[in-house]
Amino acid sequence: MDHPHFATHHQITGAPFVLTIHATLPEDLVIWEILVRLPVKYLMLYKCLFPSWDAATTDVGFVRRHRELSRVEPLSMLIIPRKSSIQDDFEFSQDISFHHLHVENTLGTIWNNKGVDLMLEKVCPPGEEGIANKILPTHCNGLVCIATNKDQIFMCNPATQELVALPRGTPDVRDIKEPSAVLGFDVSCNQYVVARYFYQYFEHNTSSGVLSYEIGHEVFTLGGDSWMRTDEPPDAIGNTRPVFTQGAFYWGTYAPHDPQESVLVRFSLSNRRFDVVPSPPRFTHRCEIDYLADLDNKLCYVNSNADTNFIVWQLEDDGTRQPQWSPRCSIKPLNEDLGGESFFPIWAGWGGIIVFVDYEKLYWCHERSGNMKELVDLEEEVDFERQRLHYGGNFYRSHIVPYMESLISIKMCNY
Repeated sequence: MDHPHFATHHQITGAPFVLTIHATLPEDLVIWEILVRLPVKYLMLYKCLFPSWDAATTDVGFVRRHRELSRVEPLSMLIIPRKSSIQDDFEFSQDISFHHLHVENTLGTIWNNKGVDLMLEKVCPPGEEGIANKILPTHCNGLVCIATNKDQIFMCNPATQELVALPRGTPDVRDIKEPSAVLGFDVSCNQYVVARYFYQYFEHNTSSGVLSYEIGHEVFTLGGDSWMRTDEPPDAIGNTRPVFTQGAFYWGTYAPHDPQESVLVRFSLSNRRFDVVPSPPRFTHRCEIDYLADLDNKLCYVNSNADTNFIVWQLEDDGTRQPQWSPRCSIKPLNEDLGGESFFPIWAGWGGIIVFVDYEKLYWCHERSGNMKELVDLEEEVDFERQRLHYGGNFYRSHIVPYMESLISIKMCNY
């Protein structure tokens, strides 16, 4: 069963106050200055009190205004733990959980003041055998796209509790692969778009290093009912995590015979075309050490296989000349073992970067000094014991994305 984590209507402790506001203030003022500033869970409760409030929560203008106000709320992250084992490539679970983390900046001190709260658990949508344990989540305006290594793609709005399985796209012939889909927003036509690539033929001759392949790329627009093929990517795409930033999807290419020949391919949502971007220094196309990220609306990169410091590179691209990579900052690891499994930049602001390290801890990294400070230990903050009892197994791998609440619907175009 689903497990919503907010009260039912008869348990609304603030209902008398809400009723008083409705009786004493103009309705437009209540809707556009009070309701629009409430967290989604309270809107879901209060909207049933009056038909006009119910209608307001689905109004396009209200949804957009609520989304813009949510952007200025305190920073939060969404944590998605998944069972992990040597059988990750083949195992499924019947449900998925989302945990909410708040991060505060108090007089320059970055800290987690509220712990990690279980926000939502959802069972697998009907028609699917389960949700693959190997996932890659991406976030955009309150929507979370859950890509899996089994050609499944799920869309979730944790605040409104929607979880939807998208129609299956073109099958990928590879038996073992990484999740390969990413979510973005097309400003030019006000559409949320999921992009994925797939191989219709794939053979890598390890002795000669020759890769033979046929690759395709397709997009799904929320509100639609099918995938649409696009131009083919100009090169083979590898396992590097894809990123959406500045109106385009970025994919790392795959050159097994010579990693130095790997580049990035960029798919623009405005013209639905691919072009090529130079790869960052030390790029290897290996998902376990190459990390692309959107930091401050800039494409950034870090290689976790660092000898000393972790260098965060940033792509400078003003559209008038060839894009160039430049070092953004240098981060000093707290010990030589840190980052051996992962070193993934999540968010930048307040003069620093929040980094998810070794699938266990979040660190605050000061950009100017390069110093690191532990922010959250997920083994302590997330109730993994509950996860073990519920799902079975002993090991979990968490995934983290920046998060903001919204009323955006997956099924209805209310944005």
